[in-house]
Amino acid sequence: MARRSTIKTQVPRPIQDEFNARLVAGGFADYEGLTEWLNERLLEEGLSVRISKTSAFRYGAEFQEQFERDMAEQRQLYQIAKTSLADNQDPEGVVREATIRTMQTRLLRISIALRDAEDAGDDPHLLAETSSKIAKAIADLGRMDIQSQKYKAEVRKQILTEAAQVADSAAKSAGVSEQGRDRIREALGMAV
Repeated sequence: MARRSTIKTQVPRPIQDEFNARLVAGGFADYEGLTEWLNERLLEEGLSVRISKTSAFRYGAEFQEQFERDMAEQRQLYQIAKTSLADNQDPEGVVREATIRTMQTRLLRISIALRDAEDAGDDPHLLAETSSKIAKAIADLGRMDIQSQKYKAEVRKQILTEAAQVADSAAKSAGVSEQGRDRIREALGMAV
């Protein structure tokens, strides 16, 4: 069983957030200076916990890995949105789908973290409650994904219907036979 980070377990969340901001601003470097700052900050708050440089480095490396994963997800979402806008696709639908996929990935990570917390001996009632919330969130995402797929199918059908009507009208005014117009409608996936 892996040892839990002292920073995660004994440093108050607001100070962790400050430390995280300093990690990012400093490019995940100067752990000696960061450790000094953190210990001074803890002392200011009247806390007796002290953090070693090694502990700060382990925490920072883990935080950097998570930070870089999150940034990669953000870049991916941005690229999807940018591409969909450039291609004149349905940007709302594409971004919604990308968001659903991202949330599914994050929920999976949370589930793994819960398993690790359970292995570390955290409160089983809290873990069960959190697991229940995650299961509900996954189910909600699944329903949202199904609704999104249905919406896309409806929009596609509407577009094809309108295209068939326009094509039929244009073909009729151009003197295309009924049989030719049937083929056009068939090619657009409409019933003859």
